[in-house]
Amino acid sequence: MNILGNNSLSEQPSSNEVMAMALGEIHDILLEPMQGKLTEEQDAVLALIGMTFKIMAEKATQLEKMEQGFQGNFVNESDFNRN
Repeated sequence: MNILGNNSLSEQPSSNEVMAMALGEIHDILLEPMQGKLTEEQDAVLALIGMTFKIMAEKATQLEKMEQGFQGNFVNESDFNRN
């Protein structure tokens, strides 16, 4: 199974893209067949889990961007701040 689709090894997808693809597969394989069989509480928990994954992926993408800024000569020096 290749959830990354047509992405080649040279172009690495962001954490947001990987998360969206993974949640799409989870929806298609697990959630769609269970539609109408879950309680409201189970639906709410699954929605909360999905939002948690989204937040984690957004943070990971920001970390990836920050790490890319540390490589090379700080092309965008205005983006680099010290605390």
